[in-house]
Amino acid sequence: MTGTDNDIGEERSSIVSTQEHVYFHSEDSAAEFAARIGPAVGMVVIRGGRGETFLSRPLPDGGAVGGELRANELSDPGEPSFLDVFPLVLDLGITIGDRGRQLAEARALFTEFAGVSPVPVALVRGYDFLLGAADSAKKLVWFPENVTPYAEDRERWLPFQPDTRG
Repeated sequence: MTGTDNDIGEERSSIVSTQEHVYFHSEDSAAEFAARIGPAVGMVVIRGGRGETFLSRPLPDGGAVGGELRANELSDPGEPSFLDVFPLVLDLGITIGDRGRQLAEARALFTEFAGVSPVPVALVRGYDFLLGAADSAKKLVWFPENVTPYAEDRERWLPFQPDTRG
């Protein structure tokens, strides 16, 4: 979180994020899924020196939007979350602008992902607020402000969480 974010999340987690996060309900590896989803939204796949997988595309006025696509390692069975069922997460940022611009770019890119993703996808601001979700049928829902992906807002997000039963 930054000084412009709501500090509610500090009670839940000591994790700080100045990025938005796009979650994908895919069992593919990060590299396999990046090769499928990246080109569909005009992003290039970049392999890091330690095997990381990055997605990036230029912004119209310079700079780039993108980040690392990786395994979602924040799942905690003791504290159920909307995000627990999403195996992959894209840590999304921009190289120019400010937090407001980054959020606008994240929403725009997420809308594109929702339109092409073969799997359910979700957008979270920092780690604190669930902004949107789309299912495999490309049905996109935007959540009202201040809905968290955590247990206290379970009634609001549960109908939109992907079903993980066999």
